Amino acid sequence: MMAGKRDDRHGGRFGAWTGRRVLASFIGFFGIVFAVNGYFIYAALSTFDGVEVEGAYQKGRAYNHLLEQMDEQRRLGWTAAIATDPAPAGGTRLTVAFAGAGGAPLSGLEVEGLFWRPVAAGEDQRLPLAETSAGTYETVFNLAHDGNWLVRIAAQGPAGETFVQEQRAIITRETN
Repeated sequence: MMAGKRDDRHGGRFGAWTGRRVLASFIGFFGIVFAVNGYFIYAALSTFDGVEVEGAYQKGRAYNHLLEQMDEQRRLGWTAAIATDPAPAGGTRLTVAFAGAGGAPLSGLEVEGLFWRPVAAGEDQRLPLAETSAGTYETVFNLAHDGNWLVRIAAQGPAGETFVQEQRAIITRETN
């Protein structure tokens, strides 16, 4: 019999599998997995801006129609000056002065105003505006809060022409 050490580990093609080699293989395998996962996370977060909109597909399909409406509005040549100020009896007065392509006041329009708050749901208000003088339309809104509001006006002419404009307004109550 032979006296001496006997090695039962099979070396195989790449040598013996020692503890260090197993550890290095284990760390290498999971290092590759973590690197690939990290790349996928980076790719996902850098290409998605986080904006989610209900009906995004339908809105995307309707975008060409919106562009056509904007071109029609531009061809009309109408302008609107939107102003807000405290009403004498309380509330916020919305005044809109419309002018045609030549600068003449536009009368006989059906005008609607909308106040909506970008930071709070459920406080939107929509009211029709009445013509108070040639080309000038007004109404009074009773807004619940001061602060940042968006004002959107929509007007329709006697021949079915449409005009929409939006403007940001900072509402403050008058204090004496």
